[in-house]
Amino acid sequence: MRVRFAEEEYFVMAVFEKDTRTGTMEEIRRVLPFISEDGEMLALVNSTLKKMEQLTDQEFSGMDLETYAQEPAEEA
Repeated sequence: MRVRFAEEEYFVMAVFEKDTRTGTMEEIRRVLPFISEDGEMLALVNSTLKKMEQLTDQEFSGMDLETYAQEPAEEA
């Protein structure tokens, strides 16, 4: 894979993951109106989408986003 994602970008993809790269991108784009006031979140989402556009569908399907989709374990 020629595109390098930051850990936060993996979390964005995991939260909105669908069966395909384009489906995931569409799902991410749906939140744009709701985060327009949050500059930091907007920048994160836009950078994630920009990098996803550079991926092939095969590269995306080979990504393991499962670990990012899980909730962190509570500390005792």
